[in-house]
Amino acid sequence: MGKIELTLKKEPTFSLEAESITPDNFKGKTQKDIANLIIFHGNEKLSLKDYFDIKGTAGNNLDDIEIVINGNLSKVKRIGEKMSGGAITINGDVGMHVGNTMNGGKIVVNGNAADWAGAMMEGGELEITGNAGNYVGAAYRGNWEGMTNGVIKVKGSVGYESMIWARGSTPKKRFPKLICGSAGQFFGLHNHGGIIICEGNAEARVAADQARGFVVVKGKIGRIMPSFKKIGEVSEIELPDGEKISGKFIEYSGDHATSAKTKGRLYVAR
Repeated sequence: MGKIELTLKKEPTFSLEAESITPDNFKGKTQKDIANLIIFHGNEKLSLKDYFDIKGTAGNNLDDIEIVINGNLSKVKRIGEKMSGGAITINGDVGMHVGNTMNGGKIVVNGNAADWAGAMMEGGELEITGNAGNYVGAAYRGNWEGMTNGVIKVKGSVGYESMIWARGSTPKKRFPKLICGSAGQFFGLHNHGGIIICEGNAEARVAADQARGFVVVKGKIGRIMPSFKKIGEVSEIELPDGEKISGKFIEYSGDHATSAKTKGRLYVAR
């Protein structure tokens, strides 16, 4: 296995754009090559070596490459952007856009993540052991298609508008999935086939404008919108990816403000 360890030497004054930190970009490169990869600090064009101590070698097999990053990376953006394989472990908080548009591999954040974590993911896995900001797994402004595949797990809370415009496909076996501890407003907004699970409480307007897909809240919701219709009580939920959730839930269909025949489902603990 090719293991590269990056340790932040100094905290940046401005946001550090570091989309070059991916297994894809490290593959086949020497330590010197990696040290010279481009990053941006404000309008300055710099190299990784200007902000990171670098140890190890990457190797040529993408799936065997592991990048370990240490330090307070709360001002470092876009780590893992577009990655398609390998692994990244971040030991500390991380800035915006971690894992955005990734389609393979795994990222673990041992800390908190800022806004837009896993935005528009197409595959792979993103795990955050702390809290995440707003727009987790969401579509960027102007896009009608957000996360299309992969899994995001957030042990703590996610902010507003997380998993908006998720778009899955059962025939194509694409199941974009978010599991989190608690959620802010507009959780699962515009859902089109996503599997969205909240282990605790969620604020108001859950699954607004949902056309299809599943939103499961194992705690309480601030307010269930009147455009959702109660179907009945269930003791097991079977999700399209094969997972089954046992418990006491009230099943709702909706959002009927979107379509009278919506295929969306909302489950709330009773």
